[in-house]
Amino acid sequence: MNDQSQANLEPIDDLRSWLRRLELEEHLTHVTEAVDWDLELSGVVRRTYDVLGDASPALLFENINGYQAPEPNKLFIGQFRSYSRICTLLDLDPATSTRRDIVRRLKTLFLDEIPPLEVAEAPVHECIDEGDAINVLKFPVPRFNYRDGGRYVGTMHAVITKDLNSDWVNLGLYRVMVHNERELGIYFLPGRQHIGKQYLDYAERDEPMPVAIAIGLDPRLAFIASGNVPAGVCEYDIAGSMKGGPIEVVKGKTVDLPVPAKAEIVIEGFIDPKEFRDEGPFGEYPGYYGEVPGPAPLVRVTAVTHRQDPVFQASIEGHPINESHVMSSVMKSATIWNELEHNGVPGIQDVACVPEASNAHMVVSVKPTVPAHADWIASVVWGTSSSVWLFKHLFVVDDDIDPWDIGQVSWAMAWRVKASEDIKVWKNHRGSPIDPRQEPEQKGYWDRVLIDATRPWGWQPRAVWGSEGVGKGEPQKFPPTSRPDQNTIDLVNQKWDRYGIEPVGEFIGSPVGIMRNWWQPPEDQE
Repeated sequence: MNDQSQANLEPIDDLRSWLRRLELEEHLTHVTEAVDWDLELSGVVRRTYDVLGDASPALLFENINGYQAPEPNKLFIGQFRSYSRICTLLDLDPATSTRRDIVRRLKTLFLDEIPPLEVAEAPVHECIDEGDAINVLKFPVPRFNYRDGGRYVGTMHAVITKDLNSDWVNLGLYRVMVHNERELGIYFLPGRQHIGKQYLDYAERDEPMPVAIAIGLDPRLAFIASGNVPAGVCEYDIAGSMKGGPIEVVKGKTVDLPVPAKAEIVIEGFIDPKEFRDEGPFGEYPGYYGEVPGPAPLVRVTAVTHRQDPVFQASIEGHPINESHVMSSVMKSATIWNELEHNGVPGIQDVACVPEASNAHMVVSVKPTVPAHADWIASVVWGTSSSVWLFKHLFVVDDDIDPWDIGQVSWAMAWRVKASEDIKVWKNHRGSPIDPRQEPEQKGYWDRVLIDATRPWGWQPRAVWGSEGVGKGEPQKFPPTSRPDQNTIDLVNQKWDRYGIEPVGEFIGSPVGIMRNWWQPPEDQE
């Protein structure tokens, strides 16, 4: 797409304009074949991700059993399964940008804030259901997995709550299960997430907590709701920074909360601190049923508002890689990078929250400048609130290793690690109750591991490892790699097309080698 076409593009400010952009970019597939909301729909999505991987399109289901026009009948899923689509959202080139480009753009955007703009009237209030008219199952809410405890209305959404003692409004992505047409179960841990901290204040005063569940959003809102912005910072403000202008909000009909004016659907209600009901299980992000089902806060719905012909939105969880792994990988990488810089850790080159590991692995690339640099990094990473759910294994690598390339990380681990010195275990830290490796009786704790795969800091330079050969050039502290010299790289790159070498049509494994960055221009390796 040329610059002129780019300039004429419709702005993305709600789900509908986003769908039109995806259509234009040929990243949206309309599924018109009849599918059942009970397992079949999620099975179609699961096979798409498992087989097509990063080439998976976003999907708009338009023929769901039991849901026919003019009633709500559409379901959108898969917007963030593609890094290219995230690039489109961030005005990065979707064909040539890397995950590092995405993280660097995000870490900058997360430092700015543009507050939302309140409006008096909004599309989300075109249809209002209250009292006996309330029925959250008027929308095509799926049952995703056969072991799930029920149908989940909240999987790609924003749960909106407000601090009782300040103006802080929080948007978070917390799963929401349907108990019946007017009652929902919301999964969070009191005191442990932002919503959980706000909840404790309401519980202390024994006051109902107002809540709004917004579905079918400007993609920036769903993206930010899954992130880890600092407590006290409103996700509306960060989404405004991403957009380059304020997000429009409107006051809820039965709750005093700002809800997205152009959302497709908003479910309003209250959480009574004394009311709980069993919620779960749910096939969660590690790819297992790792948690123990149990009592969760109960939402009593007081209103459902939506646009005409609303598009319901969902996301499938479970084994990697799904869209929550993709968006979490770049979101968490950006926020952790900012945390490292905020805490004064020098030399950070890149941060990768690994989607293939359901983001339990984090890799940090660094130019070591002090002894125990990796330990310093670990103390910051594991001091963040999101580390309760993620990052139980931290790998620190040198700046010549691409942390997004598992092959390169594996190479560094194999030959730059001395187990007795470089692998450190912290036992019984606070951890995710969803971790399948913990016994049911030990949920909420796990062991953390730091693997320092950087070259040894304390070694002395040796002439045998000279930069230009044995006894030549500058003595080095660690044996040199077998990377070709730059003159050879330049020569081969210049003549590459003349060699006539083409990839085979059929192969097993990845179509690129793990050291492909060695053959890039030096400025592209920074």
